[in-house]
Amino acid sequence: MPDYDDIFASFVKGDIKPLYTYVFPALLRYARKLTGDQLGYLAKDCVQDAIFQCYMHRSKYKDMAHWRNALFMSIRNRVIDLMRKADCDQDYMAHITLISDDVEKDVSLAVIYQDALDVIYAAVDSLPEDYRELFRLSFEQGLKIAEIAEMMNVSEITVKKRKARLLEKIRRILGTDIDNYMIFLLLAA
Repeated sequence: MPDYDDIFASFVKGDIKPLYTYVFPALLRYARKLTGDQLGYLAKDCVQDAIFQCYMHRSKYKDMAHWRNALFMSIRNRVIDLMRKADCDQDYMAHITLISDDVEKDVSLAVIYQDALDVIYAAVDSLPEDYRELFRLSFEQGLKIAEIAEMMNVSEITVKKRKARLLEKIRRILGTDIDNYMIFLLLAA
């Protein structure tokens, strides 16, 4: 899991490399979740704009938590602006549930969700390459078992067994409080 205090300290001093190395992928996942498939190709622009905006005001942040919340809120606001400009229909806006009276709750949930993903991705990164690849194909790319089996040149039952072992290994790394339901819930959200 990234050390956000060190990344924040570097950011305030003007060094954005740690942010791009350790935090950018998580911010991009958050933006892609908000933009959905229809506008997903613009997620990177939203993150870049948010980082630039926060960079320009970096001296105003009191602490790391204030800075992180500002990043997430800025991304969220960029996505809303993008969707307004893209003239998306109201059904799509309701689907993503971006517009809310309780902005703090949305940002807090996003930060908690991202922290949970950071923990899961750290666990995945500690696994052997074949399990990391299965994780990428199944959970990040959303490929079906049959597609993965074809790509890996193995049977579907082999992929199912490996996927079960993958989840078991993640559960062992994360501890006994995490079960398959919670892992799927976090990855599918």
